[in-house]
Amino acid sequence: MNEIQIQFKGDRDATGPLTWPQRRTWRGSRFKYRLVGIQPLPQGRTLQEVCDAITWAYGAFEALRTTYPSGPDGEPYQKVKMSGSAGIRLVEGREPTLEADIQAAVDAFKRERHDIETEIGVVFALMISTGVPTHLICLGSHLALDAYGYQVLRGALNDHLSGKPHVAPTSSMQPIERALTEQLPLGQEQNVQALRYWRTILEKLPTETTAHQAATMTSPALRTAASYIAMRHRASASSVCLAAVAVVAGALTKRSICSFKTMVSNRFTPEERSLVGELVQFAPGIIDSLDDSFEVIVRDTWQATLNGYKFGHYDEQALLKMIDDMNERDEEELLFDIAFNDTRSTGWENPRGYSRNLQEMTGQTVVEPRAHHYQGPSRYISVALWNLGKEDLSVNVHRGRFPGVDVQRIPLAIEALLVGVATGEPEQTKHPLSFISEYLNP
Repeated sequence: MNEIQIQFKGDRDATGPLTWPQRRTWRGSRFKYRLVGIQPLPQGRTLQEVCDAITWAYGAFEALRTTYPSGPDGEPYQKVKMSGSAGIRLVEGREPTLEADIQAAVDAFKRERHDIETEIGVVFALMISTGVPTHLICLGSHLALDAYGYQVLRGALNDHLSGKPHVAPTSSMQPIERALTEQLPLGQEQNVQALRYWRTILEKLPTETTAHQAATMTSPALRTAASYIAMRHRASASSVCLAAVAVVAGALTKRSICSFKTMVSNRFTPEERSLVGELVQFAPGIIDSLDDSFEVIVRDTWQATLNGYKFGHYDEQALLKMIDDMNERDEEELLFDIAFNDTRSTGWENPRGYSRNLQEMTGQTVVEPRAHHYQGPSRYISVALWNLGKEDLSVNVHRGRFPGVDVQRIPLAIEALLVGVATGEPEQTKHPLSFISEYLNP
């Protein structure tokens, strides 16, 4: 495979501690597989123009040229390189089989491991067809690029290649500045408040070990129904899906209360939203209205997620110590009922048009078993929402607790509930827990 070498230069060399979110990701990340993203390029761009845009990005975003070594004391830190070189791989594709060639390249890149201690955070590959660059493939570490950060980078590169003005992040909000801010008194107080909230949630959790089976679903009906319900109740499509998952968990466990652990981006200011780097942490919550109408459940879920997000920025090491202390007290592991992650880089909100033929749209639904599911651990069910495309939702359920439940029926239950609520079916709308219980146990 051919490569083009480029020389990059930023504003500074720098070292600093990891941010609290980076500490969560760093554990076990010494040789993790690569994060891979695909980005179509604007038509008419030359190879040199794309290389120039990549060179600009390395200079603008410190996370792209950062390594994460361990210090003499064994503690990790981040090290920004002011200047250096990077190889851009060139992958040849043929027009008739371009999509298959791209997928083959991506599959190969995903099998590569990323050495976070010695390799810079992100490198790139270019798909070339008949001498023209068609797609940019981003190969990186989660420490450098979480899902949100990748979208920031993608937007910045698109703007740069399209000639649009783009304001690069300033040194006041790069990952190292974020880490230093966390050490200030205000950051420490934020950590204390967040841990206090986590404890109130953790003290309500039962304990259990897990073993899982998984399935995925592609469903235009699910996307449309969730978006419509979200707009109706002024919530997010993500919280609507979480509400539906909570009802399914309640039906499986025969309880009207469940706990959840979801992801929070921790990007609440314009500076944070322009940052490329790992800021994601977990946020906890409790939903205790599962035997009510779906409108009430959505409202409860939306408020619980907002509360969790409010306390979603904390010192990861301090949280782990607190959890270890609580686990030692109970002599078992504390686990949430639901692990929930919205990994979408494109939203379902504002659908192209709400269709009252949602029941017909369910004919396009595809559900398949899945050998592996990275979400979790959880006591009962783990769920991830995905980009529009090959799959929209994946679920992971506790095999030992629900031996009689077909895992592929669970995403269908989530879809049936949301479609019914969107179309005004009284049973799904007024008595969702009863509906799901009957759906899963006909």
